[in-house]
Amino acid sequence: MGDFNEEYDAVIVGTGLTECILSGVFGAEGKKVLNIDQNSYYGRRSASLNMMEMWKKFRWSEEQRRVEAERAKAEEEGKLVEASDTPAGPEPPAAFGKKPSEWNQWHISLVPKFLMADGELTNVLHKTGVTRYIDLLQVGGSYVVKGGVPYRVPSTRIEAMTSSLVSSFQKYYMQNFLQFIANYKEDDKSTHKKGLNLDQNTMREAYKIFGLDAWTSEFIGHAMALYVDDSYLDKPAREPIERIILYVRSMARFGKSPYIFPLHGLGELPERFSFLSAVYGGTYALNTPLKEILFDDSGVVCGVKFPHPNTKEEVTVKTKKVIADPSYFLGQDKRIRQAGKLIRAICVLTHPIEGTENADSAQIIIPASQTGRKNDIYISLVSSAFNVCPKGFYLASVSTVLENPDSGNPHAELEPGFDRLGLGSGRLGKDEEKFIQVVDLFEPVEDGTKDHVYISKSYDASTHFETCTDDVKDIYKRVEGKDLVIEQRKDDQQQQAEES
Repeated sequence: MGDFNEEYDAVIVGTGLTECILSGVFGAEGKKVLNIDQNSYYGRRSASLNMMEMWKKFRWSEEQRRVEAERAKAEEEGKLVEASDTPAGPEPPAAFGKKPSEWNQWHISLVPKFLMADGELTNVLHKTGVTRYIDLLQVGGSYVVKGGVPYRVPSTRIEAMTSSLVSSFQKYYMQNFLQFIANYKEDDKSTHKKGLNLDQNTMREAYKIFGLDAWTSEFIGHAMALYVDDSYLDKPAREPIERIILYVRSMARFGKSPYIFPLHGLGELPERFSFLSAVYGGTYALNTPLKEILFDDSGVVCGVKFPHPNTKEEVTVKTKKVIADPSYFLGQDKRIRQAGKLIRAICVLTHPIEGTENADSAQIIIPASQTGRKNDIYISLVSSAFNVCPKGFYLASVSTVLENPDSGNPHAELEPGFDRLGLGSGRLGKDEEKFIQVVDLFEPVEDGTKDHVYISKSYDASTHFETCTDDVKDIYKRVEGKDLVIEQRKDDQQQQAEES
């Protein structure tokens, strides 16, 4: 089998961020991990592509991509191919670059999302030591739209008093609520709110106890607790309160917003977690599709088959656990089910977003109530300050859950977001572009505890990674039977000192 072991503690299929985090965590715990991916790059939907790669994905036909793939395969195998100085399909406009070195200045995230400065993913990055290999920069602002105008999301008593986002009458109640959030300590009853039991009262009741009206409750729940819908309102208040505490704590770390974003784009994250796993002896194989999962007589995983990435000969390895991206089970109704669709537009702009004080980066949430929808619309913006595009350009995304998939005009559901970007009614300025895709969302049918096949969820429409880290923790608990607790990784000097 050459460069593959005979047996692994876990085989992870796909190199999306969820899969790569788990790969890095298991590797750090001393487990033998094999990670395979049918793509030629890390990240899958959480990857970052250069401008030419974006053009191939969104502007080339299937036939043009097929011809290009055949050329590449022939060159890899050392076969003689007809000389050609031109690609199989069209190139990007000259304003976006005329050659590979210029196209490579673009690092366009397929699923643009931010990290909470004090969130679970950021803590994982620090504790595993991944921050040694990646730089994280602060995002310029966090906004919520009311009446067509973006407002900064207040997170302190002072900001609540000066914000125009809520009425003068509500400012007093919101000020008291944020003071409660800032002071709350689980083991100090003096910081608890009289009449509020976080495990017995619902969040709807909690808002009422604090005197918060429908609008104030909505923007707190969606722009601070970061819920994607209102189903949380009738569940215990503990989780929403903890989410709001996390938002405020993250905000306090930098001041402008609670969000951070990697220098050079999100593609850095799965790649760095892959590197972490490799440091601990993990094996990675790109261009390696999953061929078959093998089961023993009791129906439990016992191995996987896949073609060797170089020789293409069939390889079989033993394992007792498989963790996989749902895209590897398309059409298998017993494995995955569709949980909806989302529509996402990635936009190249030549200007910041109006109403954000010319911020070089921002998150904007348009609550559902402001557009007559059931689901919020999310906007993210990054710029050349993050080394994701050349100077003078900005990368924005607009995304939402698709509510009318059979309408024949899914783009219309993003129109309020396009208006906010100055791209409404199909407008595009000089040297601007839109890449739009409708994405199927999948979730596992079973929890994997019976046959040890654990499947992750698709990324949602939000512009933050908190739901992704929830999935990581959930899968880990199903696999290991315990909560994910990550120990601080020791640096080389600490390790040498302890060994001596």
